[in-house]
Amino acid sequence: MKKRIPYAVSNFEKLATKNYYFVDKTKYLENIDNIDYPVFLRPRRFGKSLFTEMLRCYYDLKYAGKFKQIFGNYYIGKNPTKKRNSYFFINFNFSGLRAYAKKDKDIVEEKFNSNNNSVIYNFLLHYKEELNLTDEIIEIYRKNYENNSAGALANIINMIANREGKLFIVIDEYDSLTNAMAIYYQHASEEENEYLNILRSGGFFRGFFEIVKFGTATSVDKVFITGILPITIADMNSGYNIAEWITFNEKYTNMLGFTYLETEHLVNKIYSDYNLKTNKTKVLGTLKQYYDGYRFHKKGEYLFNPMMTLYFLKNLIENDEYPDTLIDDNLRIDYNQIAYLFGNNYKARDTIITEITENKMLFFPSNLKISFNMIDYKEGNYITEGLYYAGILTHGDYNGELKIPNIVTYEMAIDYFKKINNYRTGRIEINKIIKNYQLEGKVEDLIKYFFSEVIQKFPGDFFKNANESFYHGLLFHVLWNNFTKDIYEVLPEYNLPTGQVDIMLQSFNIAEARHELHDIFEIKQVPKSAKETVFEQKFNEVRMQAKKHLIGDYKNWRAIAVCFRGNKDYKIEIFLTK
Repeated sequence: MKKRIPYAVSNFEKLATKNYYFVDKTKYLENIDNIDYPVFLRPRRFGKSLFTEMLRCYYDLKYAGKFKQIFGNYYIGKNPTKKRNSYFFINFNFSGLRAYAKKDKDIVEEKFNSNNNSVIYNFLLHYKEELNLTDEIIEIYRKNYENNSAGALANIINMIANREGKLFIVIDEYDSLTNAMAIYYQHASEEENEYLNILRSGGFFRGFFEIVKFGTATSVDKVFITGILPITIADMNSGYNIAEWITFNEKYTNMLGFTYLETEHLVNKIYSDYNLKTNKTKVLGTLKQYYDGYRFHKKGEYLFNPMMTLYFLKNLIENDEYPDTLIDDNLRIDYNQIAYLFGNNYKARDTIITEITENKMLFFPSNLKISFNMIDYKEGNYITEGLYYAGILTHGDYNGELKIPNIVTYEMAIDYFKKINNYRTGRIEINKIIKNYQLEGKVEDLIKYFFSEVIQKFPGDFFKNANESFYHGLLFHVLWNNFTKDIYEVLPEYNLPTGQVDIMLQSFNIAEARHELHDIFEIKQVPKSAKETVFEQKFNEVRMQAKKHLIGDYKNWRAIAVCFRGNKDYKIEIFLTK
């Protein structure tokens, strides 16, 4: 029976026993054995929930009889630690609570308690024999603590302590609710800011974490917390001041995400199991361009986003072709979350946006700060750190350099930054831009409509500070979002033997495209106020730059040279060698 791709599978027991592929990360359980209260933050869709379920299977005393069945084929199954299957284990997941962030404060608290009490109720059923509980006692317990999940947890901690047991607590996506509330209440006064209120002394959210902290004096032996941002723990202050931050620890940098060797090994196994016709070398190249590039320590390896990689490979196995779109929409972060990263520091925002869009990197010589609170955050004092935690920036090749990790993230960044500048594009206008180019290869019409329906929609004064990257970033965004990814490939700042090109677009040889396209775009710009001589000089530069690429493997391509004068006009020339 052929193995399956575990895309969107967060049940580790199912993954390990039901014939799924798995990139073995169990060796990191040795490290978890030696740390008590770790906080491990990673961007969305990086496999955090699956890892917490792996912790359950490994540490839960009820899984002792299944240890060989679950872990026998993996590293930790051959090298078990002393603490395996020795804990009462409870896993809270706050990811669904963000849906209630805008509700009345009483409803938020009610949903918080309901979510946690459901977990606690299942915990009691799971361990009713070990804790000597009847169904009737569990039901009474549930009713008594219906509106007080912190009290319910405190009772469980005492119950286990009385039996001289040890408790392992996981809180997955701990900041899903609070991040959403921080955004919603960012402009509220301090007294009316419900985000801050639930984290202050007496607040229900802080109260829950205080119980966890107090429990470490008795039966709570380990607490593993995942999420995206550190601000919630920072704003709780002493409410949870036992956190051991391992997010930037080199020892854990590859704990989630796939290294290149892991990805290559997975792809090789898939190709040996399935009779796929799609070129394997090109598949690996595409995975690297689109999903690789995350680096969570200055000395660490570059990592592939695991969920995005599995999304691609699942489609490859099922259809023997690329997905229609190379970005899984589940990866996208809500625009308001990105806007919130910039706070009220508009000057820093504009500088950072310009540098990222122009260079796809940011010079940041200081160390990334582990923890910062909402006040610092909303003032825009930690924009760079926020973009790093969100996965939009990552460590580059050199110290002090942060960069966009891959093409998918670059497209998302362009989209976010475009919205921050209050720009919207309608569907009808986009159809105009794409239609004649895609069907007949009329690149003149592409640039004509791109100029009139995109560039000229921006207010005139916007172009005082616009650079070349603004233009080719927007054109890339338009092409990326409107060309089918299994027929066309659209790449920004692609390296050719003759140098880097702004945009490269080609139709795949095996694709049944209405019109084959093999185009290289070079783009320049001058200010709207530039005189004709300056405009012509810059246009000549881009003409020479475009023409030089039409040699070797690219001699039969088209090279398109475009120079924009603000949003006033533009010049274009198309070069062919045949």
